[in-house]
Amino acid sequence: MIKKFSLPFLLWISIVCLGISFLPSSPLVAKEVIVAIGDSITQADTHWTVQGHKNTIQGGWVTRLENLLEENFPDEYEVINRGINGDTALGVLRRLDRDVGLLQPDVVIIAIGTNDIFAKLGAPSNSTLDLYQTAMTRIFSKLQNDLPNTPVFVVGMATTLRKYAHMRFGNFLPTQEVVQATFDDYNDVLKGLAHEFNLLYVDVPSQWPEDIEKSWKFSADGIHPNNAGYDLMAVILYDTLRSTIEHTNQKN
Repeated sequence: MIKKFSLPFLLWISIVCLGISFLPSSPLVAKEVIVAIGDSITQADTHWTVQGHKNTIQGGWVTRLENLLEENFPDEYEVINRGINGDTALGVLRRLDRDVGLLQPDVVIIAIGTNDIFAKLGAPSNSTLDLYQTAMTRIFSKLQNDLPNTPVFVVGMATTLRKYAHMRFGNFLPTQEVVQATFDDYNDVLKGLAHEFNLLYVDVPSQWPEDIEKSWKFSADGIHPNNAGYDLMAVILYDTLRSTIEHTNQKN
């Protein structure tokens, strides 16, 4: 005797079988999230240029870093750009929960301080090295409290080139010697805090040309990098990140 099944039952069987046929052969794995937070050098627009020097890839070093990671660790990492033009250390502190904490990233990269330096060098100014150090200390303390197991990379700053920055932005900086000394002071603060909080310092300055004309080959306008500059930044960051990434992958 052939048993008859109702139409709703047959439809249910069909839907279940169809769903099974479309199940993925292997489980989907979420990408590791890297958040890069900083100022316009992190945001990296493509319109900055003096004498034809230019960055042509939106996102600058962040986009390039993600491309390098994709080449070497396919489908494993997503790099989120949280750079904002004109931002300072205090600005990053104020938006840390929104732009970093809520994302619960696996890695954080912080590149901030150039606008703090400009504020200090400008006249009149309420910005000081001590205020910058206080803001960065609060940022690192908050990250360690909120994301205690997340590696944090602190990016040192390449020195602005007064000669070329003035062509686009006007006469707002003192001599190159004073600019260099100020960048050295702020980078020393970053290195000291990175050591104090057991963070990883990305030593961009030591791998950037010291000579003004050689450095200019890596700059779009005396402040922001061009294609060559962002290529160099991405490689420096990738080389620093790689050991942490490979160590994490070995543990997993």
